[in-house]
Amino acid sequence: MSEEARGQSGNALKCICSVYVPVKQPLKSAEWWQRNFGLEFAMPFNPSESQVILKLSDGQWLHLVETEGEIDNQFPDKSGYQMFRLTFEVRQIEELYERLQGSGVKTGELRDRDSCGINFVFYDPDGNKFDVNEVVRVHRTPEEAEKLRKRLFDFAG
Repeated sequence: MSEEARGQSGNALKCICSVYVPVKQPLKSAEWWQRNFGLEFAMPFNPSESQVILKLSDGQWLHLVETEGEIDNQFPDKSGYQMFRLTFEVRQIEELYERLQGSGVKTGELRDRDSCGINFVFYDPDGNKFDVNEVVRVHRTPEEAEKLRKRLFDFAG
């Protein structure tokens, strides 16, 4: 195989630049994302497009697309667990978790997924399920990661 062919047959997907989320009221949903996560408009709102485009901190776009009918953004895995469509990477997950709970956002429990990090799920006002993750072993010193795990998950001590 030539170098040119090898380069073309390799992994051509660089990243996910846009995610599309079904919502009933894009502007109202955008306000919720702004209030809870600090997202900003990527482009001015255009009512004729029936969507709001917000920008994540690393530049990806979150499209809040107006839809009619039932919104079902989850799917069951083999065991029946209702999966989310995407996971957001975050820093200081414990602070985000406390802030969302204090704001009345529906959240699941914090979970220690060992080498995958610490995660929890949350739901937007339309019932879309999302996951957030911090790989604490990568983003914190070993001492900080252990201290956080003890604080969050060591209920006996």
